[in-house]
Amino acid sequence: MTNKNIKQLKKIKALDFNQWTASFWLVKRKIAQKDANYSVLRVDIDAKLLKRFKGYLQQQLQSKDFHLTEYDFNNADGDDTLFTISADATDFPKVEKAVNEGFDNPLATEYDQLLNSWAYVVLFENNNERLYAWRKINALTQPKKAITQKAIFFRNHKLIDAEDKEVFLIDPRFDFFVHEGQILIANKREFESSMNFREGMKTNGAEVLIEFESLSFIDNVELIRTFVGENLHHLRKLASIRKSAYYKNPEYLQQMMQVSSDEGWELKIENGKIVVEEDTVELLLKLLNNDRLRSPINSELFDSAAKALVGGKSIAA
Repeated sequence: MTNKNIKQLKKIKALDFNQWTASFWLVKRKIAQKDANYSVLRVDIDAKLLKRFKGYLQQQLQSKDFHLTEYDFNNADGDDTLFTISADATDFPKVEKAVNEGFDNPLATEYDQLLNSWAYVVLFENNNERLYAWRKINALTQPKKAITQKAIFFRNHKLIDAEDKEVFLIDPRFDFFVHEGQILIANKREFESSMNFREGMKTNGAEVLIEFESLSFIDNVELIRTFVGENLHHLRKLASIRKSAYYKNPEYLQQMMQVSSDEGWELKIENGKIVVEEDTVELLLKLLNNDRLRSPINSELFDSAAKALVGGKSIAA
């Protein structure tokens, strides 16, 4: 992680947001030919809600110690981890551009305008400095779903059914924050869903399979393509394979095929090439990512996608 990211987080943690203003924006999204387009709706908030949003920000971002790490498709979410990525590598600049239109955006005046929103953004501002806090709206916080949660209110000495109220639920946790062109991700799954990252993973996976075909160490790459499809787990596996790049090392491939034969792992080899079969395609992806590991203590064998090199030389180096 760069010193720039570390300094940025320290700066954010030291800010006094009590002196900042905040505005609330509902994000609408439309998909056209796999490209996401965004618009925003201004929503007025009262002073009490403004104070609550500042409290959420301080509690989630300023009161905890975080480990910073660069985002990639294979990161696993962790309570004490923030993933960093340039905002320009995401769809967020489209949303920021819409927010920057300010009062040219429509103001919500009817409850129905809140329905079917994609996310909400709280924009904190102080002079020329900005920090965005994003929360994707899900089934639990979508306004039209609120009545299914059996919420009731105690008002004027009586309980009131939620169906008689216009409800919008706010979650105290934000998915990610944007400051000075950098995104700090607290919830990786919701970030990826919010920012249309499935399409990015699909593109990345397609490029890996094209590389497989050009390197000619595999027969029937099309079977891998069919197996992976749009499955996020399989797309992440291809992303991890591409990042580790063992498949580019002929020595690794030769040893992989030899060990597979010695261990009886049923990987089919013909004329020095791997033949993809339906029964072994998942095994092949594990081996290409070097997921099959043996304990040096008791020689037990494990499948492990999470790897950190402890010491010694790497064959892919």
